[in-house]
Formats: sequence, C-alpha cells, structure tokens
Amino acid sequence: MFVGDYHTHTTFSDGKGSVLENALAAKERGLAEIAVTDHGFRILTMGFKKYLRAKKECEEAEKRTGIRVIAGIEADVVSPEGDVDIRPDHVAPIDFIIVGFHKFAFPKNLSTFFKMYFVTYFNGLIRTSKKARARNTRAIIAAIERYPVKVVAHLNHSLRVNVGEVAAACAKKGVLIELNAKHIKALKGHWHELAESGANFVVNSDAHRPKDVGDLQAAFDFAVKNGIDPARIVNYKE
Repeated sequence: MFVGDYHTHTTFSDGKGSVLENALAAKERGLAEIAVTDHGFRILTMGFKKYLRAKKECEEAEKRTGIRVIAGIEADVVSPEGDVDIRPDHVAPIDFIIVGFHKFAFPKNLSTFFKMYFVTYFNGLIRTSKKARARNTRAIIAAIERYPVKVVAHLNHSLRVNVGEVAAACAKKGVLIELNAKHIKALKGHWHELAESGANFVVNSDAHRPKDVGDLQAAFDFAVKNGIDPARIVNYKE
C-alpha cells in the first residue's frame, strides 16, 4: 500500500482541481498524506504570496479531510550553478521543496537559456552533448547541496543528466529520487545505476487532476520490474 503522494498540482499553478479536491481524492485512495507542490516562482502562474494562500488552504483541507496536507513547491533549477526559483528569504516558510526542471520557467539569464534550456526544446531531435550533460548534472547536484530539497522530480525527463552521478549525490544528501508516474520512461537505460547508487526513492503521480492523485501502482510496478527494491521506495509499505 502507499501512504502518500508527494507531487500534486492544483489551480494555484497548472492543475485542474483545488487543494481540497486533491485531498479528498487522496483520502478516497486510502492515502494518509499528500504534498501540494505547485510550480515555482519563475513560472508565471505562481508567486510567493500565492504560495502562502495555498499553504492556508492546505491547513484547511487537512482539518476537513483528516489527512496530512503538506504545502510544498516544485522549484525549478534556473542556472548551471544550481540556483532555483526561490528567493533565499522565502525558503524557510516553504514546508516541502521538490526540485525539477521545466523549459517554460524563466532562466536566470540569457546565457543560461542557451546553456541549459535551448536544447530541451528539441529533445529527441538534437542529442545533448557530453559537455552539456555534465553541466546539467552539476546544476542539479548544486541545487540539492544549496537548498533543503526533499525530492528530485522527474530526473532526466527534460534536462538530460548523468543519472548515476545525480543518484549518488542524492544518496549522500538523503534526497529522494522521484519515480514519476508521468515520466517514468525518462529513466530507461538507467535502472542499474539507480539501483547501485544507494539512493532511496518515492513514487509520485505528478497529478494535475484530482482523479490522478494517488495513481501510483503502475509506476511502482515498472520500477520494481526494472530492479528497484520496494524497500527503498519510502512511500510504499507492505
């Protein structure tokens, strides 16, 4: 059974349901807790004041549903140095930070756009060079070293990295690697590296609709089939 789903979106960013609707869907699935992780502050749908409103709704939804509702952010890495789109003075009030990369988030500067973003628009058509992959890897590792990150989201989905190196860094820092139900195939060819890394994992829905909250079984089964020990998936309990 699964105890929680720690990557869900609401109408505070690009999701289709409210915080309460996500919480009710989670309760119906038998989950004990969820995290609401709307997009970070360099995607135009979100801002810090909006996050504070979402946090209040999380508290209200928790009271109404009886399940824990964690107010989080899916932050974006926006520079090769590992900057994310959260101001330093805004980090502490955020209860749960997952880190990913989205090509529609604003980069830190124009140089970053050409170094990290441009090639992601042509994934599948233009191969990421070894140099760029190494730079991207350093960026993700720098982010988890600089910020109190809980989870690295949809690793290798848009921003191509050296998966084994990121996984080893996550193991060292105690950061979880997400098994993303929507983007699980981004890990194709890297399952052995993940299994050997010593990192732990969390399977998440990345739900943008309430009905998808807690839809975790298929991604879990796929990961286990490819060699991930269920005991290392922290939101799964026998």
